[in-house]
Amino acid sequence: MSRPLASLLSRATNPAILPIPARSTGNNVPKSLHKTRRTWRPNVTRSDWAIDVLRSEGAGFAESSAKGSHRAGDGRGGMIRGVKMQMRRVRDVEKAGGVEGLLLSRPARDLTPFGRKLRAALFDDLHRLREELQESGAVGGTIAASEIANGQAEVSGKAESAATTV
Repeated sequence: MSRPLASLLSRATNPAILPIPARSTGNNVPKSLHKTRRTWRPNVTRSDWAIDVLRSEGAGFAESSAKGSHRAGDGRGGMIRGVKMQMRRVRDVEKAGGVEGLLLSRPARDLTPFGRKLRAALFDDLHRLREELQESGAVGGTIAASEIANGQAEVSGKAESAATTV
């Protein structure tokens, strides 16, 4: 992982991963039909998200989750703290399996520049993990990125070796 990305993730708060829409404007029209201008702001919050693959021992940004938010995971991995996000996108992240699942499932054009940096770092780490597993001979053949992210790469390798011995 690049040093600027590690220093960016070690901050107390981080920028948005998904784009946040601008204010929308329009008119309030009551029963008297007297229009008045108004604006609607997006419902934005900051939330902490657990990360598993993006934590790097040398990067120094994997913080343990001592407080235990409902999105903080089980406390074994690192945390991305204070990510600015629209409330309607929180469910998208949870359905995708966390920040890493969201970064794997969305194209880069749908992310902010910070999200693109995280996505590139995630793919670099996944490629590094795949090469390490192939060099160690733990798993033969190709490994899906989702298997590595879910920690199932070794399990499927053991299942393949058990299937060949039977």
